[in-house]
Amino acid sequence: MKCASCFNLSGVEWFRLLALLVVGIWHPLLAQDPPPALDLSGEVAVVYNPDFAQSRELAEYYAHKRGISADRLIALPCPLEDAMTRQQYDELIRKPLFEAFVRKGWWRLGEQEIHDPVSGRTLPAMTVAESAVRVVVLMRGIPFQIQRSTQNPKNTQEDEASVDSELSLLGLPRQPIAGALRNPYFKQDMRFQMYQGTPGLLLVGRLDGPDADTVKRMIDDSLLAETEGLRGRAVIDLAQKTGAYQEGEDWLIRSTLLFREKGIPVYVDKSEAVIPEHWPLPDTAFYFGWYTTNASGALASPSFRFQPGAIACHLHSFSGAALRSPDRHWVGPLLKQGAAAALGNVFEPYLSLTVHFDVLNQRLLEGYTLAEAAWNATPVLSWMNVVCGDPLYRPYARGPGAVMGEGRDRDYALYQGTALRYPGNDSRALKQALTELAESRNKPHLLELTALLSASEGKEAEAIELLEHALSLYVIAGDKARAQLYQAILYQEENRPADAKAALKKLLTDPDQTKLPAAQAASVIYDKIP
Repeated sequence: MKCASCFNLSGVEWFRLLALLVVGIWHPLLAQDPPPALDLSGEVAVVYNPDFAQSRELAEYYAHKRGISADRLIALPCPLEDAMTRQQYDELIRKPLFEAFVRKGWWRLGEQEIHDPVSGRTLPAMTVAESAVRVVVLMRGIPFQIQRSTQNPKNTQEDEASVDSELSLLGLPRQPIAGALRNPYFKQDMRFQMYQGTPGLLLVGRLDGPDADTVKRMIDDSLLAETEGLRGRAVIDLAQKTGAYQEGEDWLIRSTLLFREKGIPVYVDKSEAVIPEHWPLPDTAFYFGWYTTNASGALASPSFRFQPGAIACHLHSFSGAALRSPDRHWVGPLLKQGAAAALGNVFEPYLSLTVHFDVLNQRLLEGYTLAEAAWNATPVLSWMNVVCGDPLYRPYARGPGAVMGEGRDRDYALYQGTALRYPGNDSRALKQALTELAESRNKPHLLELTALLSASEGKEAEAIELLEHALSLYVIAGDKARAQLYQAILYQEENRPADAKAALKKLLTDPDQTKLPAAQAASVIYDKIP
């Protein structure tokens, strides 16, 4: 992935690039009730490809599940390939969809004067004055890439794009094809239905993935999480990048703080490489990391499975370039591993112009829909981004901790409820309350979650002690193995290699644990410790 300082720009080009970005200040998320539910089903258009196997079936399945009327389904015959030319996009998607919205009475057009940045003149343009469609859902079968037309373009003046990002501008006056366009909804502090600044702007989401069964599961899991609550851990995989790439690392760090503040336990991997293969990451509800070309490490392991309703993103230039593949790049594999939603890039987006993780997570935790949060966090349109998942999905529609659940789900609800009662930067009282709760209810899992909090704060010795406490109470082999692995990494961060090897040796010599996937991860780490 390129960054703004990785190429040479003229003064004018720098000005154009900076003009794309909306300057905003990130504010820590405050505990608050979610915004009221808004019924978006009457403002949705579901677009499918009648020539693609099961595309119509998936559209009808989704419409039935979401209560969307049949007249909101639109068939657009398209190529069966992932990519299409700009001419094909204009003729097969842009023009017929625009005409359908007008014909159905969903759009009322009006004339507006716009400034042409090329000629410097003010010109009349037809635009949408009133809209009864705000969300477009592209079903599996609609191409997701618009191919490059101009060869060897200047940096930031590329004319390739995702179909999805291009469609978001369908109701706006036609703009130059080359380069990205400023997203007027970026960092707007309001739900999209309340945003009246640009009537023709669309939120575009895509229900797509490696196969039709995965898409149906994504739909079902989103609805389940809305009803029963999304509970589990957030996983943040840092890459220790600096300099021009520091921005991406900062998004991950701020996301860690957001999750902590909302009472969501966070596992933070601080190593440069991706989280190693077979590493235990149970109950993963959120995953954000970077930076490898193809899915690898823990999240690609056969034993790994996301929580129902999970949202995931691995930041890479081409993370969504093969989103229908179960093993290429990242979006497809993340969905195949059980995520309900995955965000990515179908071509090189440049770091600053892709989705900002911290804004995305802030909006999700505030109760926005997936599409609202994703596009609120993306600074530009007519660009490379794609949102795979139900755009109407609101993981916190009922607010965090609204449903207690059973078993381990209840542990997460107890953790979250306790954390929300102890807001602030000083977590000592919170950790004391969690420890007392774990002891009184014999819940070693709560001790482990408290250890993750200490570890995310850089308090490794404290986290090791909490894990030791959990180990004294755990009876299930998988729980013990996980706690010992986590201890070993913390010992390494404390520069205590002998203690790290001792923790791993316990795991590797325990007959109840040697056949667990975690033992394979432990063996690799053990051999690398001097």
